[in-house]
Formats: sequence, structure tokens, C-alpha cells
Amino acid sequence: MKVLICSLLLICGAIAFRTQSTGVKGKLVCGSKAATGVNLKLFDEDNGPDPDDVLDQKTTDNEGNFFLSGSSMELTPIDPELRIFHDCNDQGSPCQREWVIRIPAKYITNGPEVKEIMDLGVLNLEVELDNESRSCTH
Repeated sequence: MKVLICSLLLICGAIAFRTQSTGVKGKLVCGSKAATGVNLKLFDEDNGPDPDDVLDQKTTDNEGNFFLSGSSMELTPIDPELRIFHDCNDQGSPCQREWVIRIPAKYITNGPEVKEIMDLGVLNLEVELDNESRSCTH
């Protein structure tokens, strides 16, 4: 009987976890020039003891364009965010500026394939954000 109950609990727990996916695209500039080679990471932000999940990571192309997408199995809805690490307008600081952009829930798809991509358009990295931080390691 204990084995049956444990088996049912394991099966129910496995079913409760679901694959969720998201994606984001855009173009980065620094002033009037394309921001090339900028590091970007798409995370599932997790609170508590569970570490953040890296869903995807890339650098911008030679025109500043990027596209990231990824998925994660979670019991609760994922909390995706794009982190941008760059040196635009940093006055020679040894650490990179870090922008965090939260992805709205409407861009989260149940399943492994993204159905709606968040398009950020063109972002000028010269802007200073209130929630901006510095990252010496990323």
C-alpha cells in the first residue's frame, strides 16, 4: 500500500511539472552605432533556494540584432527576464552595465516551442536605467 501511495505521489508530481517556453528579439545600438558582441542571457528568475535557470545565451551580431529563446520545466509559471551586459556609455568602468528586462506573461508558451516572441525593437544602450547594476562576472 505504501508503495502504491508513493508511486501515485511521484506520478502526480511529475505531471504537475510542465514545460514552458519564451523568446525575445530586438536590436541594440550605442548611440548611432550598432552594439556588436553584446552578451545577452535569457533567464527564468527563481526565488528561494532554486537557482536561476539559463534558458539561452548569445551575443549580438554585427548589426546589433539578437534572438534568444528557451524552455524550462517548472511547477509554477516561469518568470523570464533578459539580462544585457554591455560597456556602452560606461566611462571606462572595468565592470559591465547590466540591464534586466522582465518578459511579460503573455510571451510564455506552455510547451517546448515558443508561439509568440517578444519584440523589443531598437534599444539605445546609452540610456541609464534606475534599476541598472554593474556586473564584473556574468
